[in-house]
Amino acid sequence: MRPYDVVLWDLDGTIMDSAPGIFLSFEHTFTEMGLVAPDRAELRRYLGPPLKSTFGELLGFSPTETIRAIEIYREEYHQVGAFTAEPFPGIVQLIADVRAAEITTALATSKAYTAARLVTEHFHLDELFDIYGTATDDDVRKTKADVLEFILDELGERGTNRSRIVLVGDRIHDVEGAREFGIDCVLVEWGYGEPDEFAKATDSFSTVSELRRFLGV
Repeated sequence: MRPYDVVLWDLDGTIMDSAPGIFLSFEHTFTEMGLVAPDRAELRRYLGPPLKSTFGELLGFSPTETIRAIEIYREEYHQVGAFTAEPFPGIVQLIADVRAAEITTALATSKAYTAARLVTEHFHLDELFDIYGTATDDDVRKTKADVLEFILDELGERGTNRSRIVLVGDRIHDVEGAREFGIDCVLVEWGYGEPDEFAKATDSFSTVSELRRFLGV
């Protein structure tokens, strides 16, 4: 018996190396707002959290500034950043093999719907997922926990067994979101997380082959 009936997949840092496009979009946003962009080592901190949290909490922007920053960021990302990326080697085939093994798959990203769809359509990823879980463009659904709640509801409506689920991600936000629902979470070390984040996950893996063995496919 395989260990899980459902595998949830984060997008940025797990499936896609999207950092180059995200960096460009952040740098453009800072410039348009008349600010000096942090260096890319600092910008790595912003890979993963929802934009509202990044601008409003991490950067301390006012509510009005946060709204404006998100508008600028999304416009640039939708035009340029989304396509300045590439899948990590081997991960797309692994997801396809998981689905071929009749394990339910779901996208579980806190990236907003339009941005996520631009990426998954451009890189031909849409057919990999039984359920498409994202944040909403209006930020009503924005955190990883919000996205997971949406996916769990969808699974329930389909009558899917929800007792053996794992989230594959790369940051502490994935771990924390999964913990709210008692879901296992494994982190991939090729993404944007740090060792202290990996230590809080159910497990972590440095290669796709290791993750494949863990998932039993």
